[in-house]
Amino acid sequence: MAGLSLAYYINQTELRKKSMLIIDQDIKNKNDRTWCFWEKEGQNSFESIIHRQWQKVHFHGTDFSSQLDLGPYSYKWLRGIDFYNFVKRDLSNNTNIKFVNERIERLKDTPDGGFIITDENQYLGEYVFDSTKPLKLDLVGSHNMLQHFKGWLIVTSKPVFDPDCPTMMDYRIEQRGKGARFMYVLPESPTRAMVEYTVFSAELLSPTEYDNELRDYIKNFLRIEEFDIEEEEFGIIPMTDEPTPNHEGKHIIRIGTSGGYVKASSGYAFQRTQRFTKTLVKNLVESKAPVQSKNTLLKWFKGLLDSTLLNVLLKGRASGKDVFTALYKENPTPLLLAFLDEDTTLEEDIRVMKTVPIAPFIVAMVDALRKRL
Repeated sequence: MAGLSLAYYINQTELRKKSMLIIDQDIKNKNDRTWCFWEKEGQNSFESIIHRQWQKVHFHGTDFSSQLDLGPYSYKWLRGIDFYNFVKRDLSNNTNIKFVNERIERLKDTPDGGFIITDENQYLGEYVFDSTKPLKLDLVGSHNMLQHFKGWLIVTSKPVFDPDCPTMMDYRIEQRGKGARFMYVLPESPTRAMVEYTVFSAELLSPTEYDNELRDYIKNFLRIEEFDIEEEEFGIIPMTDEPTPNHEGKHIIRIGTSGGYVKASSGYAFQRTQRFTKTLVKNLVESKAPVQSKNTLLKWFKGLLDSTLLNVLLKGRASGKDVFTALYKENPTPLLLAFLDEDTTLEEDIRVMKTVPIAPFIVAMVDALRKRL
């Protein structure tokens, strides 16, 4: 997603005259991902392929269930296959762009550019934008969790879903161990919906546990006895405050998860990726270094808030279910969405944080600061 987003934005500028090579070992011809995100109108370059969008969502927590009005935001569902096809069609009109299906084996920064060795060829580029380098996820001074999820696109014989309002988070399911677990439901029609089971934890579950939790939720909460599974998806997103240097030398630039595009405390990445890749392309057009370092106090504080929430969840200082319930119950939904998007001021950040369980968060923040220092 990061690589194709970057290529798409490059192709909308004068840089489309440059020679560009896209290397991927996967041909991306299946619907292997679901991206959900919120945004205000006019922010999205892929509006024509949005699968569904809503102005209201359901939330179910510990002692709070409500239909939330998103205000100026819309909650949007974008299917992976639609995104892949849209971007590849756009890029196919440019003869300066070439796709190859190869596996990257080595990257190296050289005085002449970024050097790439694949299982079939060798390449040299003025810049290499790399989303393949895995994070370590075991650094002593970092907080490391995983967001892992499994989803079924199900079809029923009777109308049971409300296509006008999805379930954004449902924490009524059993919470096991540290972290958080929730379901969300994206309805396509009264008889068709994507049902997704999401877990924040340090370890993955067994394959059967995801299936059992999905079946239990569909039966006991959605009240569906019979259904067919049309599609299935599974994914893992790192939630970590591990430092993610966006340079390896002068010519290799990290993007995507490798470049820190995933928000540490929530796993949200789609909108951040669009924001970061647009800025990167803007810098290239203006003949600047692709990544401009801006270490501000506000940026540092937002990073500390991410580390604090990860600390709370990893150490079990408070129930993830209770934390997220408090956030959605005590804050205006548009403010909370802006907070999660890092579009808030320091004053607004403090206002939101005052609504979570104070004592465990103070302990967690002190511990997070100690780790950083």
